Amino acid sequence: MYRKVIIAAIAVVSIASIAEAKTLSIVAVTQQDTIKSRVKNNTHVVTSNKNGNKGNYIYINNGTHEEIKYNGDINLTEDFKDVKSISANGYLRYLKKGNGVNKKLEIQSDKNGKLTRKYYEGGKEVAYEPAGKKWLQLEMPTIIAKTGIGLEAMVQDIYKKGGAKAVLAEADKIDGGSSKLKIVSYLMAQPNLSAPDTKLALQHAAVASNSDYELGKLLKKVPAARLAKDDLAIAYLQAAQKISSDYEKGKVLSHFLATPHLSKNTAAAAVKTVNSISSDYEKSKIIQKMANQESFLTDNYKLTFGAINSISSDYEKSKSISSILNKQKLSEAQYQALFPVVSSISSDYEKSKVLRNMASRLPANATALREDYKKTAKTISSDYEYRKAIEALN
Repeated sequence: MYRKVIIAAIAVVSIASIAEAKTLSIVAVTQQDTIKSRVKNNTHVVTSNKNGNKGNYIYINNGTHEEIKYNGDINLTEDFKDVKSISANGYLRYLKKGNGVNKKLEIQSDKNGKLTRKYYEGGKEVAYEPAGKKWLQLEMPTIIAKTGIGLEAMVQDIYKKGGAKAVLAEADKIDGGSSKLKIVSYLMAQPNLSAPDTKLALQHAAVASNSDYELGKLLKKVPAARLAKDDLAIAYLQAAQKISSDYEKGKVLSHFLATPHLSKNTAAAAVKTVNSISSDYEKSKIIQKMANQESFLTDNYKLTFGAINSISSDYEKSKSISSILNKQKLSEAQYQALFPVVSSISSDYEKSKVLRNMASRLPANATALREDYKKTAKTISSDYEYRKAIEALN
């Protein structure tokens, strides 16, 4: 059964509604990307790679063979249906064969930038006008989709004419999460994008993405200062929760925690997102960074201590607790809630170390807390570590 395979390349938005052709300068592609050969259900991606403004793309799909090769800075017309110019000695070549089609198009620039256009059908060169020009216009969306040439400018054009909703509506028409995500990324790069439009873009990113790396890269581009508003911060964290990789999610949360003055609701959402991390190391690392946030424990200490308690590693759990003790001033209620978490540490050494850190911070007249401390110390099996913990209290 035929199954469409989406190449991890830049995709295209619809261009049918964009009007009259005018000159528009566009640099082809600025990222590097390589896709190795793979086969599935009669679909064989031989190679797809990009490096700067040079690219090579070969795609065999259910009997159809496509090749796209390009080099240089490519200038498209404003309707994105034709090539206006290519930098000196650059070129664009497109070939499509199979299922009754055998066509090739070449646009070559000489050392002075003068273009030569050639068009072939059935292996024979025929006049470029009108058949070659018409075929290029027909296939240009495919070329843009698989190379990314002109996509950023197209997003800018649609945004100027119809706003963020128009851009995202076009993105919804595209197959492939990485393609949608690239459009969202270009949208979010628009200067002075409003908070509601940013929120909308984040929501689309969360739904569209099928790549932890690409979604994480997009989220890390959002300035932390823009996330001070609750609705944006919540949308951002909801998108982060779509990331499966603990490592990528941790990087996104580290970026988020640069947001100044997290509100009660935002801090709670952040802790819940941290709790979705499976890796003890990554979870502990983020909790240690959260401890730098002033008063983040005020309304969310139970959630935070619950996240720490879910850490299996005694070492990472100990580091998380110690970071909070060192950077936050705990209330009596917070200490009482923390003692059961300390008790859950299996390692006598780590438990004693955490208790000794707590000992000097407990108020001398806090009788109930000191009793809780002693009860927790009694869960230490090692006489040596127990004595150290009790001596620290006294």
